[in-house]
Amino acid sequence: MITVLSIGEGDYRVRLNMCLTARAFGAAKIVFIGRRDGRISKYIARLNSKWGGMFKVDFSSNAGNTIRSFSKYKKIYLTMFGTPLKQVEYMLKTYKNILLIVTARDWEGQLAKLTDFNVSITNQPHAQVASIAIFLHEFFNGRELAIQFQNAKYKAIPKPKGAQIRKLG
Repeated sequence: MITVLSIGEGDYRVRLNMCLTARAFGAAKIVFIGRRDGRISKYIARLNSKWGGMFKVDFSSNAGNTIRSFSKYKKIYLTMFGTPLKQVEYMLKTYKNILLIVTARDWEGQLAKLTDFNVSITNQPHAQVASIAIFLHEFFNGRELAIQFQNAKYKAIPKPKGAQIRKLG
């Protein structure tokens, strides 16, 4: 199971985009450090009820305690510093439980003591959402692009132009 941990305040749209990306690319849960936003929880609950899946959103006030609470997980800090993803991706794919950590600002020194890996997605500044998507895409070898969510009531039908949504069952 992959859980994403987002450290640092983000506005509603940034947080929602992290949720949508993590869910669509195969993560099971996201935890935000900082203020609770019930709008995000409600949005994801509605999304799961229409489009399927059981993605969860949680909030916590303390990053260190939250990271330590994932004691049976490999903790991977996604950053522009650290070991390039391509150098460690095969080893990382051997782990079943992963805590994927993204930050709004540099926490390198504090996280080095709490994480198992510092992994660079690129060595240039980049968005947290992009690092989540790229890591999950590489981790799942692209299989996440064909995920069929359980209990879906709707399905998007691929078309060269336009949009089509089919109501299921």
